[in-house]
Amino acid sequence: MLNANKVSEIKIIIDGLLKDIESLSETEMISHLKWEELLMSASIITQKLTTLRIEQERNYMKELKEQAQKLHMEREHEIKVLNQNISELRRSISDLNLNVSKSIVPDLFTSSEVKSVTLKDAEPEELPEVEEDEIEFEFLSESTPIVDAAIGNVPEWMKDIPGPSVNNIHMAITLNDKLYFIKELFNGDEDQFRLTIQRLNDMSSLKEALEYSRSAFPEWDEDSAAVYRFYMILRRRYDG
Repeated sequence: MLNANKVSEIKIIIDGLLKDIESLSETEMISHLKWEELLMSASIITQKLTTLRIEQERNYMKELKEQAQKLHMEREHEIKVLNQNISELRRSISDLNLNVSKSIVPDLFTSSEVKSVTLKDAEPEELPEVEEDEIEFEFLSESTPIVDAAIGNVPEWMKDIPGPSVNNIHMAITLNDKLYFIKELFNGDEDQFRLTIQRLNDMSSLKEALEYSRSAFPEWDEDSAAVYRFYMILRRRYDG
């Protein structure tokens, strides 16, 4: 919006200039001083019009910048809400997978135990045929988690000594650890980190905590330094 005071001032100067021009006579000799006054009035009008134009362009650019910032903030808010919804959906799916695993895994081990007892107590001629793969699976299931048996090795975080036990995972996480985990394991999402720690704190065993984290974050590389550090802290919470 143009400055009303500056516009009025320019109009006054222009009116004065027009009157001076109308008073000029074709036959009468105009003095040098009069010409200087006319040229000065025209110069002042040019300067003020230039200033007014610059001010208008500056205001216009300011409005464009404000609109762009507003649009950017709206987009950032939409993206944040979308990320929160995605994180919540992932946590819900993880909780569902955890509940399903709780209902399936005990049945799996129970059936293995029943089979072992049956094989042990049965007479030689009554022994059922057992596939070699099933026997190997039962042997591994007694000492190694199913996931670790599948990959054929035990990760370093399961073999090393974790350190003194804690009653709360937060007590074992330093500020540097927190920033490191948020960046490397939680894609910069502090809310997801906080909610995950709360859920893990409420679990009753390391097995349950590992099932949850593996289900919630299947992309984690258990050979990485970040996962090693995170799981060593989990062991401090549950191994003590």
